[in-house]
Amino acid sequence: MSNTTIEQTQTHPDKDKGYELGHLKPEVNYRPEWGRRSAEFRAATPCQLDLSYGHGPRGHLDFFPSTQAAESDTLIFIHGGYWQKGDKSFYSFVAQPFVQHGVSCVLLNYDFCPSVRISDITAQIQAAMAWLWRNGRELGIPTDRLHISGHSAGAHLAAMMATTDWSAQDASMPNDLLKSAALISGLFDLEPLLQVPDNQVLKLDAQEAAAQSPIRRELAADIPQLVACGEWESDEFHRQSDLYTARFNSGAHQPERYSVEQCNHFDVVDRLADAEAALFQKVLGLIRSTR
Repeated sequence: MSNTTIEQTQTHPDKDKGYELGHLKPEVNYRPEWGRRSAEFRAATPCQLDLSYGHGPRGHLDFFPSTQAAESDTLIFIHGGYWQKGDKSFYSFVAQPFVQHGVSCVLLNYDFCPSVRISDITAQIQAAMAWLWRNGRELGIPTDRLHISGHSAGAHLAAMMATTDWSAQDASMPNDLLKSAALISGLFDLEPLLQVPDNQVLKLDAQEAAAQSPIRRELAADIPQLVACGEWESDEFHRQSDLYTARFNSGAHQPERYSVEQCNHFDVVDRLADAEAALFQKVLGLIRSTR
């Protein structure tokens, strides 16, 4: 459970907040503890940090292998921060329960708006995926057992990876590069962001918003997906998750829509990193279902 000091006294306290998250004070209630837990995990476990994937100033990744990495599934996690902030170093703790349950983890960094556009970040994450495809086996990563996940803006980027035509990126890459996707508190329709104040930083226009909306794209492969959102998140975040689930509900693997009980936009990350929590168990089960 989260150590947040925010008192949740209503059934749906963030109902009308839209994309506003500042009232939850992540820099006070979440990130310091995440940073401490992450530093302790990095110090206690074998890992390879700040490997360059060769794209952009922040184009680096951390690799946390399981004890049987050469035979393990690998979960690639993309952090959030509204495409403007954050760092993989705050999220090492997310890898801990997965590694302990036999799943290796890769955490990605990427460049930020307004220095780049969202479409540039998507291309950067695609470059990271291509780097893993070409170099993963040298790290001990079976490249036929890759899975994607992300939180908030990271869930948007993860969904963009699930809808990338990999063979068009590189003829050697299979379109079923990713075996599953776990999308947590994501944004999948970017058109509403054209009207929010933060678009001064994102610099989205209508054309880019459409092109960067996963719900306007096609899945690269029919893979199992989990689409999760905290029970206490705003109606807009719930709408975004519902849209994505409805968009891709016609394949053999229909996405599972899950509302994480008594959680806000940041509590869900704590649940993902809690081996006893239903969210972690669902993501682990999703990964194992593809074996």
